[in-house]
Amino acid sequence: MFQSKLPKHFWSYVIHHATFLINRVSTPLLNNLSPYQVLYESLPDINDFKVFGSLCYASTLQAHRSKLDSRARKCVFLGYKSGFKGFVLYDLNSREIFISKHVTFHDHILPYTNSNVTHWEYFPSKSSSVSHNESDSLPDIHPSTFDDTPSTTTPPLASPLELPPIIRSSRIRHPPSHLKDFVCHVSNQSSSPPSSTDFLSYPITDSLSYNKLSNQHLHSVFSLQTHTEPKSYVEASKFDCWKKTMETELTALIQTGTWKIVDLPPNIKPIGCRWVYKIKHHADGSIERFKARLVAKVYNQIEGLDYFDTYSLVAKMTTVRLVIALASIHHWFIHQLDVNNAFLHGQLQEDVYMQLPSGINVSKPNQVCKLVKSLYGLKQASRKWYERLTSLLLAQGYKHANSDHSLFTKSTATTFTVLLVYVDDIILVGNSISEFKNIKSILHASFKINDLGQLKYFLGLEVAHSQKGISLCPRK
Repeated sequence: MFQSKLPKHFWSYVIHHATFLINRVSTPLLNNLSPYQVLYESLPDINDFKVFGSLCYASTLQAHRSKLDSRARKCVFLGYKSGFKGFVLYDLNSREIFISKHVTFHDHILPYTNSNVTHWEYFPSKSSSVSHNESDSLPDIHPSTFDDTPSTTTPPLASPLELPPIIRSSRIRHPPSHLKDFVCHVSNQSSSPPSSTDFLSYPITDSLSYNKLSNQHLHSVFSLQTHTEPKSYVEASKFDCWKKTMETELTALIQTGTWKIVDLPPNIKPIGCRWVYKIKHHADGSIERFKARLVAKVYNQIEGLDYFDTYSLVAKMTTVRLVIALASIHHWFIHQLDVNNAFLHGQLQEDVYMQLPSGINVSKPNQVCKLVKSLYGLKQASRKWYERLTSLLLAQGYKHANSDHSLFTKSTATTFTVLLVYVDDIILVGNSISEFKNIKSILHASFKINDLGQLKYFLGLEVAHSQKGISLCPRK
């Protein structure tokens, strides 16, 4: 560290690098063997030994640069990272610490040794001045985590150059002609949602035009703009429709045993929760239903304490297209299912405590909800749902596909059924309607599903069936 003249806030990288070297240097305490050789019974590779704090250049990826960008980043070598093949580098221009394995080293050049400023090694000062020769070879590093130290020996900085006033053109700007038939963002109108009569009275401007829409689509646009979704519980509780929706959601959560109300254990900080509101519309723009969902605030969940694994598989788009193609070729039946409140069916093994949601009143103070089942927003919610669904399907004789574990198959002497899962959306493909009815009844008894019938829309794909086959349209 003294040789490289690095600032002291790099001390952690110095310790890592020193430890790396000590573990690969022979010592008489181990019969002139290195700790690495004793542990792994092989000689360490010392070809990658580089001078700490030396100048190096890291190659930039071709996809991330243009013709005029430099092909390398000027850096300082900070050591090695366990589990990575690359080197830990500090970019002198962007002040970023990163890992790269495509590096060219200049071991004889130490960028920080040209400085004669004493306080540079400790806490850089924004008011310090360096000569032009020194500033060419010194990076201007001012870490935000260190306070600036006042310097009494530095002369005052010169006043900044006065920039000429910005001259703006007085020419009237018009949007390009190719946007006249498109709905563009209008910033000069009020933020309050307009009514249908307001839309009809709007003048046709260059930036917003409704004269190309049919009456059916106009009705849909009016409906979307007239109804607003509340942003908080206080706002939603003023309307009976949202109050009824929240009561229904709370009743469903209590009936399914999502939580138990208990006293808050000592030294436990419960996670928060909030209501999220959404208005569901039909295709013609009319309101289908008001939806309120209780979501957990998981930013204070601690890994290893109240959650472990979070990764959950979803179907690949390639698999979706392949399954639909097979159904078209073999003239199989293809249906779609939707699971009600899928994430609420996962069983939790961890102890997760949540604050009481708005709308629940208890007589005893300092009580919280201990979650028994997963809740929307929890880090492990998607994985717990996937585990629950997988265990049920495997018990019914379905098998995982090796290429995509979100794909399940079941075959007998006369039937073949494919079940594809994307979170709570399920595609059923096969040649047996009786097997469809069987698995639907089992899923409905366990999770409460919506049978959507023949597949029409899935993950942005519109599916149209005809006697000639199946047509896909991904316009959305």
